[in-house]
Amino acid sequence: MRAHDCPGRAPVQAREGRRRAMKGAAAWLTHVAVVAGAAAFLGLALAAARFRRLVGSPAFTPTGRIVLLGTFYNTRWFLSHVRPLAASGLREVLVITDEPPAPLAGVRFVRPPRALTVLLGRPLSRTLWALWVGLREKPDVFMGYHILPNSAAALLAARVVGRVAAYQMTGGPIEIEGGGIGSENSWLTRLRRPSALVERLATEVAREFDLVIVRGSGARRWVEERRPRGTVAVVTGSVDPQAVPSPAERSIDLLYVGRFTETKRPLAFVEIVAGVAASGPRVRAVMIGDGPLLGPARARAQSLGLEELIAFRGRQDDASADFGRARVFVLPSRSEGLSIAMAEAMMAGAVPVVARVGDLGDLVRDGENGYLVDVDDLARFQECAGRLLAEPPLWRRLSCAARESALGTVGLDRVTARWAQHLSAAVARRAGGGV
Repeated sequence: MRAHDCPGRAPVQAREGRRRAMKGAAAWLTHVAVVAGAAAFLGLALAAARFRRLVGSPAFTPTGRIVLLGTFYNTRWFLSHVRPLAASGLREVLVITDEPPAPLAGVRFVRPPRALTVLLGRPLSRTLWALWVGLREKPDVFMGYHILPNSAAALLAARVVGRVAAYQMTGGPIEIEGGGIGSENSWLTRLRRPSALVERLATEVAREFDLVIVRGSGARRWVEERRPRGTVAVVTGSVDPQAVPSPAERSIDLLYVGRFTETKRPLAFVEIVAGVAASGPRVRAVMIGDGPLLGPARARAQSLGLEELIAFRGRQDDASADFGRARVFVLPSRSEGLSIAMAEAMMAGAVPVVARVGDLGDLVRDGENGYLVDVDDLARFQECAGRLLAEPPLWRRLSCAARESALGTVGLDRVTARWAQHLSAAVARRAGGGV
């Protein structure tokens, strides 16, 4: 029977066609709105920076204060990045965020009024509040995490007040490439396709900072190729060795810690567990985190018969106990800076089996203290993880090397010293005026 011979089928098909058309139109309107909003915000920051360069900066007497703008998804990440700042000789760290994650000595939270956020949205309310705090507290530095919106807001506020502007590129070049479409920014991921305009403006904004902080050598090369006006410095997150538990009974074979997003590839971890389980003894795996792919990851584990092998723990502010119980830390991400979760796991003696992306290779040396694997080579992920579980002498050797490497790279004292060096130099350059 032909379609037009079915009385009810044609109207149903017509309705489906209209729904698809409306959905496509809505997606394009969203794309245009995101591009316009991002371009306007970046353009405003760029205009402020260039105007300040034209008129010059006033000299100022340092106060020892720094303003941070950011969104902190968990307490562990916050402490990793802000604790060494607070210990670097600053008088006070002022943090502008929506939800204060944890009290910390030397840190004061200055949250924008809720009514202002409701009225203007987070980007504009944080920018205005940064300006207000800057005029009132006279900080030496404004610093943001991620280019949009926090670092762009930090640049705008710093140039209006005439202070140091710093950008923390925590996610690597993916924050800028394609306009940020591949990043974890919930605003920019609504882009329907990469935006050359947003990428170009974000690149120009990144060039204007006095100090760009990256997590590793790959990101530093990427920024330096774009001829920034200020200093590019590698400062990782930190791990306090005293907060890392002594290696406990290793009751977790494979551990995943991270957001359940496309970039982090939690479904790939599920496949890796399946491959290791199929070729060896019973595997005990744990996944920590939440996000949009938590449901699909659970469903995939169930479809592969792994319900009893993978424990989904959800979001946890402190995963240190699990790091101390893990044998192998698996990170199959498509993009990374230098993962602080990986560094914590290594400090606790877990051996990393991670993707060869971003700056992970700055800490992981393939075959010496872990394994670097091509991102799409799931068979190699399974092979490396399975070998570590099957060969205890190999695991012990790499475990000791992993801990030593982490201690020498991301130990709290080392990171604190780097912050003290780079912040003092940046403040000294601009405090003299005319920069």
